[in-house]
Amino acid sequence: MECIRLLGKPFIAICFIGIMCHVGVDVGTNTFAPQILIERLGMKVEDAVIATQIYFYFRTGGCLLGSWILARMSAKKFFLFSVFCMILGILALFIGQSELVILAGAALIGFGNSNIFSIVFAQALNACPTEKNEVSGLMIMGLIGGTVFPFCMGLAQNSFGIIGAVAVMAVGVLYLCFYTTKIKSQQK
Repeated sequence: MECIRLLGKPFIAICFIGIMCHVGVDVGTNTFAPQILIERLGMKVEDAVIATQIYFYFRTGGCLLGSWILARMSAKKFFLFSVFCMILGILALFIGQSELVILAGAALIGFGNSNIFSIVFAQALNACPTEKNEVSGLMIMGLIGGTVFPFCMGLAQNSFGIIGAVAVMAVGVLYLCFYTTKIKSQQK
């Protein structure tokens, strides 16, 4: 209950939803990027998993570069750049009609999404320094986005096709755009 109580603090609630969106986009890209290749290009399932591999290569690379970049750039600027990459990636998934464009979209989302969790988590911890354990617990509860988003994406896919699933991911990315305006600036 100590963790849930923190949702009454507006910035912490915003961070919690940010974590949900991050995880939802993560799971959604893993699930639906290969489906886009299958649906639009007629690829076989065993070939379409390249989208998931590309996503993880760029997500891993983004994590490795993230600490180096964050040592040289403010969290707010890097978060904005990351979300911009995700927007480009979502657009590529929306309109991509070639393997290259769709894979580039997965790569951009992977790189962009790689440091979202750590930035949001750190911002939440800094907002409530006397309640770090409770904040940590609440932010980890935000992983529920990995079940909420795919459920909504599945419903949207049933109603509108694969584009519906991508639209749900886009809502998560748009929320992260909104979150960018709430990040506390630090000098870099």
